[in-house]
Formats: sequence, C-alpha cells, structure tokens
Amino acid sequence: MSQTIKLDAGKRNFCRAYLERPDAEYAARESGVKDGWKTLESEEVQRCLERARQSAWESIRLEDVVRRLCQIAFSRPNDAVALACGATCKSVAELDLLAVAEFKSREGAAEVKFLDRVRALQILGELLCGGREEAGAAARDFFQALEESAGALGADGSAAAR
Repeated sequence: MSQTIKLDAGKRNFCRAYLERPDAEYAARESGVKDGWKTLESEEVQRCLERARQSAWESIRLEDVVRRLCQIAFSRPNDAVALACGATCKSVAELDLLAVAEFKSREGAAEVKFLDRVRALQILGELLCGGREEAGAAARDFFQALEESAGALGADGSAAAR
C-alpha cells in the first residue's frame, strides 16, 4: 500500500525540475526554493524523487529505447556545427544537439564530441535481431524501408521527382 507524499508547491516544482535535469541549483532556480541542496536532502523530496524514478523506469519500453537509438544513429550534426562556428540565430534550447556528447568553447575555439552513431546502430541491431527470427525480419524490414526512403531523396536532401 503506497502512501501519498504531501509536498508544498515549491518542493513539488523542485522535484519536477530536478527530474528534468539532476542539478540541485538549477532545480532551486526553476522552482523558487532558496536552498536546492537542503531541499534535495529532505526526506519527503527524496521519497518523491524515488517514486517518480521508479514510475519512469517502469514506463520505459523497448520501443522507447529503439526510438532513441534511432534518433542518435540517424541524427545530423548541423546544429552542433553551426553552434561551434557561431553561425546560428536560434537559442541553444531550440537546437537539435542530440548527437552531441560534449561541447567545449574557449577563447574563440570550439570542441565538439559527437555520440558514436556506429555504436548506436550496433546496439540497435542487437536489440532488433537478438536471436529472434521475427526480430530479425523486423530489422530487415526497417532497414529496407530506411534505404528506400533514402533513395527517394535527391543528392541535396530534397525529395526526388518521380
């Protein structure tokens, strides 16, 4: 039997912000609480965070993992390169930086490390083909559809005329 955790609005907002980005100072700024570290240490906040994490863990399905691996494997580095070159008008929050593992900028130079897309494809293949015949067929169908859609694009990335 689960107990209801009663939190005031500030602590509840702190928990939401902390789950979004596990940084006590960020969560404190976002929620309006004065001391993020003290709030994080409170027993009711810890219980709330644990329950939310357990709920999130239980809600993750294989399809979610496959979808995210596909996003990583097929992501484009355009926004990260534009950011590194200073050639973007978008705010950082609007940029697609899914492919970025690390970004360093200092003294007019930028260093961008990207996620290993080949490794993401390998893991994706293992998940889809892990010894099961139907998974192998699904993976083949997926990659065939991917090749067909890539073939439908012109060299410049626009849809080819048919």
